[in-house]
Amino acid sequence: MMKNRRQFLKALSLSGAALAHPSFVFAANTAPFSGKLVITVQAQGAWDVTHFCDPKENQPGSDIITNWSKLDQTRTAGNLSYAPVANNNSFFERHSAKTLIINGIDSQTNAHSIGETNNWSGRTAAGYPSLTALYSAINAPQLPMTYLSFGGFSKTANLLRPTMLPYSTSDLKNFLQPNRDENNGNSIIDSDIWELIGQLNTSDAQSMLEDETLLAGNRRARSAYLDSLTNNDALAAFATTIPSRQEEEAISGDNRLINQAHFALLAFKAGVSATADLHAGGFDTHDNNDSQQIDLLGQLTDGLNYLWDYAEELELADRLVVIVGSDFSRTPYYNSGAGKDHWPVGSYMVMEKNAPYTNRVIGATDEEQNALGLDTSTFNTSSFSGTKLVPAHVQKALRNYLGLETSATTLAFPLVNTELINFFS
Repeated sequence: MMKNRRQFLKALSLSGAALAHPSFVFAANTAPFSGKLVITVQAQGAWDVTHFCDPKENQPGSDIITNWSKLDQTRTAGNLSYAPVANNNSFFERHSAKTLIINGIDSQTNAHSIGETNNWSGRTAAGYPSLTALYSAINAPQLPMTYLSFGGFSKTANLLRPTMLPYSTSDLKNFLQPNRDENNGNSIIDSDIWELIGQLNTSDAQSMLEDETLLAGNRRARSAYLDSLTNNDALAAFATTIPSRQEEEAISGDNRLINQAHFALLAFKAGVSATADLHAGGFDTHDNNDSQQIDLLGQLTDGLNYLWDYAEELELADRLVVIVGSDFSRTPYYNSGAGKDHWPVGSYMVMEKNAPYTNRVIGATDEEQNALGLDTSTFNTSSFSGTKLVPAHVQKALRNYLGLETSATTLAFPLVNTELINFFS
């Protein structure tokens, strides 16, 4: 009788295979994560910074660099300069006090994949983790979905498992609540039997871990599975907050970045995540550059507006560090199709509330978007001397600012021959 009952429960357990997936590991008896919450917003494809945070006006005798400057001029908000297109005016007026712009960053390539790798890991060669992966691996490896990725560059160098998210996150609600009927919210299997299924799977996992002949890889997977079985309360609670597909559409309309920001902040609030890579694509504008860039930059700033507004609502804004960037930028002239091609010199934008380093611009380019040298003591720029900024300078400074630089994990991925520039003081 007991044997038949055990077989019956095992058969039932197959229907609940997603009860707790090994990717979602939550360590028991750990204090809630209270550190900074780090988000990257990756404008994939190469944004045109002359239409955004490094505005350029046309110069006599030179090729046209921006059509907007034929009839308009550069605007300022606080100490920041911006191009008067898209929704830039309202965005920079709202957020200049929490924004640092770093211009004149040489991505050292015109190739998208290398540009992404360099800008988000700090070197052109593959093999290094993203800043967000490094941060989660060091500061919050115990969280069940510590590192969220919606696309773009999200390499982990095997430090941890990323949670790769689909276009619509509503399906996760069902994944994290496998015994819930999505149509009526009722339990699919009687709750007492469901609990027995969990107990049986827990017992089986524990028994397997006691087997000394278990291979190391299988042991890690089984250990992760056991942790997820015994510590999935945080994920179950989080699942109740995930919006349905209809709610997603009502929140974001056709701006997917808003949906990503909403989900990431809910995960932060639930205490199941510490970092997220948000993804805004389509910036590779080899044709009709202006119309496409203006539309995409408008979506980008709308997404950032929502991110900060919702962070305030959830009382998370004081903990956010938001890093916005791209592969590189667009050429300082138009091609025959009114587009712009690849140009290695671009920008980063770092946002944080009540930070000492914001409301300023560091680094610069000349009138034709060539990077100027930076005096790293005074932050003065020059065409003749100074340090030419590359992504490694920004990544190293961010590592240091976030307290990662001296970690043994970080030391395994050194940014060699890179000066530590104090952007964040």
